[in-house]
Amino acid sequence: MAVLSWKHHTVIQALMARGPLMEDDFRKIYTDFTGKNPSAKQKDFNDFTLKINKELSFVQMELRCCRNQNDGRVYYGLVNNIADEQSKLGTKYSIPQIALFKGIVEAIVQDEAAQGCISTITALNIRLENQVLAAGSQSQDSPPEIPAAIRNFSMSQKDRTIDELIRDKWLSQTTDGDVALGFRSYLDLRSLFHNMGIPPCEVCNESGIKVYYYIHGTI
Repeated sequence: MAVLSWKHHTVIQALMARGPLMEDDFRKIYTDFTGKNPSAKQKDFNDFTLKINKELSFVQMELRCCRNQNDGRVYYGLVNNIADEQSKLGTKYSIPQIALFKGIVEAIVQDEAAQGCISTITALNIRLENQVLAAGSQSQDSPPEIPAAIRNFSMSQKDRTIDELIRDKWLSQTTDGDVALGFRSYLDLRSLFHNMGIPPCEVCNESGIKVYYYIHGTI
């Protein structure tokens, strides 16, 4: 097991306390505690993060970087590699809210236009029952019973949930008012995108949610 210095622990604690950070902010923290410029000494920076990941692997976690395909910015954050998407959201969101989020994610990534977003109206009209039926079809022969919380989830509750998911960075809103994935989704849901068969970007190897990003590797 790798032995981490206080510098490694401080960087980990900063990410745990502040959540995912933009690349410039993360590199600034690295420079503040190591005195090294990551741009001038990229190998030292890579070795530093690799050592953190070797240690985190013992607790099924990872220091991961991803590119937000909405604006092209790179983020660094800590990710739980063993928890599924529902577990990651379940500590804060209710079952209907998680069903809505998963429905929005599926609608965005399966959109034939591959613009990386859907209209707010489309998001609000997603049928939560379909999420329950899809999950039930994989585990039993007879159709599952739709919980009352799903059936009674109102349009206003959907609207408030979307706002909350945007505040928490799981979703984002485009300048046109459409609903897109937030950088936390790009950071945390990599395995989900892979399982959904989303082709990787030829430049960065991340799932190409937006067609322009997938082709050009930029925004």
